[in-house]
Amino acid sequence: GKTTTTIALAGLLAEAGKRVVVVDLDPHGSMTSYFGHNPDALEHSCYDLFLHKGRVPEGLPGQLLLPTSDERISLLPSSTALAVLERQSPGQNGLGLVIAKSLAQLWQDFDFALIDSPPLLGVLMVNALAASQQLVVPVQTEFLAVKGL
Repeated sequence: GKTTTTIALAGLLAEAGKRVVVVDLDPHGSMTSYFGHNPDALEHSCYDLFLHKGRVPEGLPGQLLLPTSDERISLLPSSTALAVLERQSPGQNGLGLVIAKSLAQLWQDFDFALIDSPPLLGVLMVNALAASQQLVVPVQTEFLAVKGL
């Protein structure tokens, strides 16, 4: 329900006239696929932000931010390359703040940033939490799901 909730919330905010960037940090790329992009075929993705340690190089926002069917919603797409970050991250300082640093550089163009993260605690989830001011955590109301939360 994380991806569906993120997309629905983005749509409601856009409908209210807000400019929204949706960030797909899940290596499965479900949100990227939902918006009609193939996460395995993209030249640029959120992975680029980790390569540059949160510094958004000049010209990259225009290549990285993808359009969606709603002109008020932009997508920072996922890539399956994000799955290897856990193995690459030992010994690298500052990887927990990459998305926060990146969004700070892009913030002037948006009213809201919504982040879809993978369901496990790792470098991608830490980035999502560190970049967030508020959290929405969709969870099934079953014993094991609530216990996991």
